[in-house]
This record gives sequence, structure tokens and C-alpha cells, in this order.
Amino acid sequence: MELNEMTPAAGVGTDGCTKCGSPAYEAGYKIKLCAPCRREMSRYPVKKSVLWSAIGVGVLMLLSLYKFPEVFKARQSYERALKLEGEHKYMSAERELHKTLRRYPENLKASAHLMIAAFYNDHLQLVDSVSTHWAGVSSKEEDDLISRVNDLLSNLEHYTFGDSTFANKYRSLKTDTPALKAALLQYTQEQPHDVMAAYLLADQYYEEADYGRTDSILQMLIKDAPDFHPAYGLLASTYREQKKFTEAAAVCYQLLDRNAESVAGNTGLAIILLKQHRDQEALTKALAAYTWEPHSNRVMRTLALAYYFNDQNKECNELLSDLRRSADTSGLAHTLDIIRGNITYRD
Repeated sequence: MELNEMTPAAGVGTDGCTKCGSPAYEAGYKIKLCAPCRREMSRYPVKKSVLWSAIGVGVLMLLSLYKFPEVFKARQSYERALKLEGEHKYMSAERELHKTLRRYPENLKASAHLMIAAFYNDHLQLVDSVSTHWAGVSSKEEDDLISRVNDLLSNLEHYTFGDSTFANKYRSLKTDTPALKAALLQYTQEQPHDVMAAYLLADQYYEEADYGRTDSILQMLIKDAPDFHPAYGLLASTYREQKKFTEAAAVCYQLLDRNAESVAGNTGLAIILLKQHRDQEALTKALAAYTWEPHSNRVMRTLALAYYFNDQNKECNELLSDLRRSADTSGLAHTLDIIRGNITYRD
């Protein structure tokens, strides 16, 4: 709008409408305008640049409002995950972190916490997958968090042999039990700090019902490598087979202290409780494990037995049908023998 359009018409006084000079201007406004001129001015065309700018801001506002709930939920999931991690509820934490990372897949902090949760959940493939993605990344702002992750990653080495040559030899001897045991004995003497080798040797002794040697090796492993979770499960089984149920349960609770939602801890306790005829308690623990890993062969078999001993035959049969259809049917024949009475499972 040009300046002269806001000045009175030629020969018009200054006591009326600023635009047309009419004495009937509307009171109460900073600029004196009569009603017709005010209506005309209100319809004055807006420049296209201003119009498009307003439209652009409107679109951005709509987009931000559209995305806000998603962003807010992702942030909430992350904060819940941190709280759950602090409570050692790693299965729940892992679920929340997946929600956050679906929205922010390149978030370093969320990925680091996911690795921590996955490690304590024994989801080692997930740990390896995420760590590969972030290999070589450093952050001064997250030094403590990355240090925690690096400590856990160093523990992954316990799940493989320290000597790749022996790893090949082990694979070649796997079907020859006597030769395999002899090779493990020799190797563990040469490499006493190889956690995986020591664990497999303990497993050999367990299969032979040599529980004294099994116990000795596993106690040492748990002391030297407390983050190697398979050692706890095998030790609990060792005590259970000797009917040392108090000691066996204590080992399972060690796992649950480390991860309040440990599937291995809950499954191990369920089996111990079934052996003690504490069937309702066993069912509770088996269901807790099933909540987190409903497709696990071991969890399904344990829950089927818990259903059976609690006289919940319909649920038991449905689960057995699921097991028959699953890709992994290992141990199913043994479970069926227990249910059919072909094996004495408990006194």
C-alpha cells in the first residue's frame, strides 16, 4: 500500500476519515476510518509472498502436530527403558528400546542401552548385530555408557574358544564323545582361562553324572566370569539332579538378581518346583518365562509339564500341539515320556 493512500483526499480536513475525509469515522481505533473504508481496507489483497509464507508455516505446524504423538511416545519409551534397566527388568527394557529405535534408528544412546538389555537377556545375536552397526563409534559425551557397553562386549568373547584352531578341532570331534572329552581336558590344562572350554568340559562331566567335578568347574567359572550366564543354569541343574533343591533355587535367584525377568532363571525355578511337587508355584514361574519367550522350545516344554502336573490338560495338549508344529522339536519325546508315565520324573 502506497503512503498517499493513507493520507486524506485532496481538500479534505483531518478531523474525518483518514482515507475519504468523511466526518462519520468510527471512534475507538488508532486510525480514523469510516465504516465503508474500514471494510474496504480489510479486504486489501495480501502479497503472494506473504500468503505462501503463511501457508508454509501452517503446513509445518500440521506436520509437527502429526508427528508429535509419535515423537512423544518414543521419548516416553526411552525414559521407561532407563527406569526398567535400573530395576534390572531387561526384557521390558528391551521392548521399550525397540519402540524408541523404530522412530530414531540412529540414536547412539538408545542403541547402547539396547545392547546392555539384550546381553542380560542372553539375546547375543542382537547384541552382535547392534554392536557391528556401531563399531568404531566414539562419543566424549557418552564415555561412561560406551565403557559399559565395551565391558559387556568383551564378555562376548567367553562364548567362543580363544583358539580358533581348537574350535575347528572341537567341531570335528563333536560326535566322538570320548575323544571330545580328552581334547577338552588337554586344552583346558593348556588354556585354563578359556571360559567356553571349561564350561563344555563341565557339561561333559554333567552328562556322566559326575556332579562333583561339574560343580567345581562351574563355581570357578562364576567367580572368574560372573557375566557368563550359561554357567548358572548348568550349576542349578547339577544341584537339582542331586536333589539339593535349596542350592539349585539359590543359583536361579542369582540369575534373577542379575535380570529380574530372566527366562533361564524362571524356567530353572519352574523345573525345581515341579520336582518338589510345588506345582502351582512352578506354573507361575513357567508362565513368567513364557510371557517373554513364547516360542522357546525349553520354555514351551517346561510350561507343558507345569500344565500337566496342575491338571490343566487342555492347555497342556494345546502347547504340545504347538511344539509338534514348531521348527525345533528337540526334547519333545522326553517330555511326552514324562507325561505318559514312561519316565519317573519325581518321587
